[in-house]
Amino acid sequence: MDKVLGTFKNMFLDLFSMGKGFFYGFVMVGLFIVICGALIYGFLFLKSFIF
Repeated sequence: MDKVLGTFKNMFLDLFSMGKGFFYGFVMVGLFIVICGALIYGFLFLKSFIF
């Protein structure tokens, strides 16, 4: 019985970690897209503002 509970506990922790990594992956990709977009927008804005 102890082995079965340990297996379920490990399975739950693995699933929780996978979900957390999936969520953090989406957050990091979203931040990367936002930062790149802001840099491109700022570069083009300054280019049109100066020239």
